[in-house]
Amino acid sequence: MPSDSRRVLVLGGTGHIGAAIARQLASDGFKVRASGRSPEPRANLAGVDVQQLAGDDSHTTNLEAWMQDCSLVVDAATPYPVWRHGARGSHVVAAARQRARTLIALAKERHAALIHISSFTTLPATGSIQDKLRLATVRGMHPYFEVKETVEREMLNALRTGMKGCVINPAACFGPYDLKPADQGFVPMLLRGKVAGTLNHPVNVIDVRDVASYLSAIVQQNLPFPQVPLLGHNLSIDALTRQICALAGVPAPTFRAPLLLSLASAYWAESAAALAGRRTPWPSLPILLTAAGRNMALSKEQIALGIRPRPLEQTLIDAIDWYRQIGRC
Repeated sequence: MPSDSRRVLVLGGTGHIGAAIARQLASDGFKVRASGRSPEPRANLAGVDVQQLAGDDSHTTNLEAWMQDCSLVVDAATPYPVWRHGARGSHVVAAARQRARTLIALAKERHAALIHISSFTTLPATGSIQDKLRLATVRGMHPYFEVKETVEREMLNALRTGMKGCVINPAACFGPYDLKPADQGFVPMLLRGKVAGTLNHPVNVIDVRDVASYLSAIVQQNLPFPQVPLLGHNLSIDALTRQICALAGVPAPTFRAPLLLSLASAYWAESAAALAGRRTPWPSLPILLTAAGRNMALSKEQIALGIRPRPLEQTLIDAIDWYRQIGRC
């Protein structure tokens, strides 16, 4: 049966990035299916003409049913480990590789395009030797990074051999539509006074809605690039923290922690908990992702798409309003 040229499946379409993508594509006239694990209606898709699907996207039978008649699949749901300990890293990487290969095979069978949402952490390191060494070290400290690199490599190989699609590498995403628990979100933790200190370390921030707008433009411009880094505003974690708190009208943390001390503390606390047979409530991954951050200029690909990132202040205001609306702070 031929695919519907306007029908799209967004895997992870109930997550932060996925919901923004589903909303944008629906607004642009696409017929959108959004998958997630929960059958419950999601607040981040309320009022949007999107068909919600529930189930495990690692099951081939689910993917086959969900992809029926779709001309485009957006994968915003690549699984990754949050904790360093637990399932063996090699097993996690192998499972992610197999899932990617299954998706690629199904997309090829159906002559559908596949867009993979990757991470800024896979982008080549630039800058000083120290920056390159820091990034290389961080990438070796957690299986998250190997999972992201492995899946992206599978995608790029498939694109080189004729599959239609694109890899998108967004910077750190802020804005509305995040439904994670309050203790897993930077903005709600700040607003609840749960962040003890900040870092004078660079971060590049983009609005999740801008990621969605770029993706829609990529689709409507017939997938002009195999890979598109999506970057936004450069500032320090400390400056970002102070701006969020000022906009929300709450006190900002005054303690400034050295990056290496914060990194070592989180890393060894997680290791010590694992040795004791427990799981720390504060995994080291967030600080490792912070350590992987750096200043980055807008990519030539995103500039060519003709869209500029919206002002950071508007992103943060809308994020604060969203978290308050859903009761996270």
